[in-house]
Amino acid sequence: MAPATAAPSTPGVPAGAPASPPGTSQPGTTPISWEPAPAGGARLGTNLGYVTHYMPDWPFVDVFKTSQVNSDGFPWKVVNPKGAKNPALDAEGYPRGLAAGQAVTAICMSGGRYPGGVYTLLFDGDGEVHLSLDAEATRASHDGRGTFSRPVTVKPTSSGIQVRIVRSNPANHVRNIRLIMPGFDERTTFHPLFLDRLRPFAVLRFLNWGRVNRSKISKWSQRTPAGYRTQSHEPGVAYEYMVQLCNTLGKDPWICVPHLADDDYVRRLATLLRDTLDPRLKVHIEYSNEVWNGIFSQSGHVKREADKNKRSFVQQYVARSVEIFRIFEQTFGGTQRLVRVISGQSNNAGIAKQAVAALPAGAADALAIAPYFGGHLGNSKNWQATRGLTVDRLIDACAQDIQTRRAEVRNHLAMARSAGLQLVAYEGGQHLAGVGNAANDERLVNLLIAANRHPRMAQVYRDYLAMWRTEANSLFCHYSFVYAPKKHGSWGALEHMAQTGAPKYDALVEAARVWHGR
Repeated sequence: MAPATAAPSTPGVPAGAPASPPGTSQPGTTPISWEPAPAGGARLGTNLGYVTHYMPDWPFVDVFKTSQVNSDGFPWKVVNPKGAKNPALDAEGYPRGLAAGQAVTAICMSGGRYPGGVYTLLFDGDGEVHLSLDAEATRASHDGRGTFSRPVTVKPTSSGIQVRIVRSNPANHVRNIRLIMPGFDERTTFHPLFLDRLRPFAVLRFLNWGRVNRSKISKWSQRTPAGYRTQSHEPGVAYEYMVQLCNTLGKDPWICVPHLADDDYVRRLATLLRDTLDPRLKVHIEYSNEVWNGIFSQSGHVKREADKNKRSFVQQYVARSVEIFRIFEQTFGGTQRLVRVISGQSNNAGIAKQAVAALPAGAADALAIAPYFGGHLGNSKNWQATRGLTVDRLIDACAQDIQTRRAEVRNHLAMARSAGLQLVAYEGGQHLAGVGNAANDERLVNLLIAANRHPRMAQVYRDYLAMWRTEANSLFCHYSFVYAPKKHGSWGALEHMAQTGAPKYDALVEAARVWHGR
């Protein structure tokens, strides 16, 4: 059953979008009252998507927090006069000054699926900021006394909102840019619709908020600060925002520690979580993500460490996981607020078998797998046959595949119980995506997207989740929360933040109400 809908006049929310949740106010934020999901038994969680300028969710009311970072890691696109170098940046990523003719540019909300209306541009410092593209052309010049503030009309398209600094006084440089959605002010951090649609879930996995896959950071000083000019930065979203989101909604965080993180990083992370997370909440802690998956740099790192330490690959993965767990245990003064997670590969039981064998007694709490269904339909062996199916026949094939997943769950459950562990799902849901060249076949891609949108997909999800509850009766984290369909997959329970009548999301909400007893 979909959430209730708001009247068309709700500030900052498009017509037909779910209403703001009880316990929040606009503008400003009041903490939302909550009770933790019941301990034990089936619980439903979700993975969050990347925070970027093009994602169709709206985590932050200040959309500048999602603004573009260039592929080379420099947090602005730079217009340089001939011979000029990129400007020096302050600790929050703002240019300390600009040379004559130099400018820096960033793009926000380029996906087109976001609220239009009158935004508020704010910044500090002596300089000039221009807005364009989806925003009405704006030349905002400020002398640096107090905070600049101006309303700006925005009409969403796929171009996004361009923010450009064209002048910045080195003695009082432009900084602290905010671009606030209609109906809010800067006291509000998270969009109420984002909060409302996360409410059914008990656990939030921050893999992609932390940009853990292929992470390059090892030192605590390299992490993204909460005050950084964008949270779309390569090191990921600041942990402070992860904690704030969980505290606001009463959700347990699942934190994936970057594979290169040194012990000091782990200790400081554990300390931050211990001191700032609501003590009623538990931290799921995992070393990196899918280290067995060769497409990620963490896999190569673990292999090199294994060779250096004369261990097998899985032994090295378990050994580093246990080192991280012990730092958390020391910092938290025990394991009461922790869920220590070792991960396997759903369709390769050998990974979990080796991990369980290498794990010291009592060193972990859960074995995690990703029991996706339908993944075989887009692989190199099957995709050409799949592209000839009707949507109904494709959904039939998904329904049949649930029985294969049941066998994998049972197998891993037996291994988990033999080691005194709970079996949980770090990811799961449909896996309808073309692999390799199959992702470029337009007919296949359109078929897979149509199946995800079909009303029958809701029933497949109900049956799939019922299978998990019957077999494992534990935490299941769906992948993912909001994601626009693309040739590489339709991972989102929602295609965009304001979508209604979403079969996967509706089935997840139904399951959450039953599982959590609400």
